[in-house]
Amino acid sequence: MATDWNKLRSERGWHTPFTNIDNAGTRERINNVQLMLDRGEIDDPAFVKLMQGLEKAVEIEDMGDVYYSPSVNKSKKGGYISADKIIFTPEERIHGGAESPSTFRSILAQERFKRDGYTAFDLAPIEPEIARITKLLRDEVDFNKSVKLIGNAGARGPRTDEQYLGIAASLIADTDRGYNRQTGIAFNGMPLDGGHLVAHSANPLLSDVPTNLIMQNGYMNKAQASTEKMAKNLGREATNVELADGLLKSYINRILNGQMLLTDGMRKGSSSYNDVMSVIDKKLV
Repeated sequence: MATDWNKLRSERGWHTPFTNIDNAGTRERINNVQLMLDRGEIDDPAFVKLMQGLEKAVEIEDMGDVYYSPSVNKSKKGGYISADKIIFTPEERIHGGAESPSTFRSILAQERFKRDGYTAFDLAPIEPEIARITKLLRDEVDFNKSVKLIGNAGARGPRTDEQYLGIAASLIADTDRGYNRQTGIAFNGMPLDGGHLVAHSANPLLSDVPTNLIMQNGYMNKAQASTEKMAKNLGREATNVELADGLLKSYINRILNGQMLLTDGMRKGSSSYNDVMSVIDKKLV
């Protein structure tokens, strides 16, 4: 079932304090005033500065998509403290998407990408977006309350402030685009996890390199991670073929989840169970 973004945003009241349900029409008013400024109809330096701040706030709001919401601290007297940096707060993860069409597409696209490097999309370089978002995060977003938390994804130990910033920018660049930078498959509101392009087990030196971390469908990420873990236990890196095979098995398991199977009623590990599964495994491995 397709995600109803308007319904979702309406239920969650996104976003505070710029364009949420309590401030209906705020974005339109900002746009109208910006047009007046562009035409030279308003000549007030303080007001121009305020509008520039609002423009950045809306830009930050957009780059979080449905995964992060911007907010600022409230003063004790009421209202918002405009001098504070913006807090980028993660939205509650959506559950129940393990067998969604979006997850199936993500797993199959990643399986083919790992198997033969194929992607159906002509994807633009993301580096310019990362550079733009790095500056926005540095200038406008609270480091300790937001940047450091987002940039901690995939950490195996402490990072430098620049690493936290770079990794946060790399991940937010993906939510801003709304699709996987390798396969081009849309996130569609599914839970996301920061995943390493080159696994920590394969090359620990790359674990804290910002461009080595990207946003991935959370269910797909876990399927791929299980194969990487098995290879690590054998003292080596998982091959692309092994990763592709693991993703394909995950895809099939999700399709079969809740369906009547040939093994229903059989004890796992019994001779009758093994007879059925050996035939299936030979086709998959």
